[in-house]
Amino acid sequence: DVPEDFENLRALERTPEPSIVVVGRLVPHKRVEIAVDSLAKHAASLPDLQLHVVGDGYWLDNIRAHAEARQVSDRVHMHGFVDGNEKHRLLATSWIMALPSLKEGWGLTIIEAALHSTPAIAFRDAGGTQESIVDNNTGVLADDVDGFHEAVLRLATDEDYRKKLGDNARMHA
Repeated sequence: DVPEDFENLRALERTPEPSIVVVGRLVPHKRVEIAVDSLAKHAASLPDLQLHVVGDGYWLDNIRAHAEARQVSDRVHMHGFVDGNEKHRLLATSWIMALPSLKEGWGLTIIEAALHSTPAIAFRDAGGTQESIVDNNTGVLADDVDGFHEAVLRLATDEDYRKKLGDNARMHA
């Protein structure tokens, strides 16, 4: 679902502060809490890091409670269900797209992010993520939660690496 004004969205600037976007249904197996944990883990070194959660589902209150418990709720922005233009605006302006899901099909949101040169982080053993991410080329396939957190830190702090993966992701998409 590429919006009509796709090229205008691609021209948008990234957020001034490092930002992660998660897009999907808010259900337990999507493990959005792992993205919240990355925010908390890197709070000292990346105090401006923001997390944008796009989607709706019955797990929303659990994610909010987790962000509150990790003391990062002021940097977790719950957008709910959004239209295609807003989804693509968030994908285009975010620094990183995260898909911390336990199981995933092909990973359409990874490719949608890639169209905006936004690299993605997902888990290698989640299934179809291996089809939509070329590890360390178009994004990062983490082997475990620590690897996921390390990938967030590297992509948030290494502009050259982030740009290289983003450019490669766009070409791959």
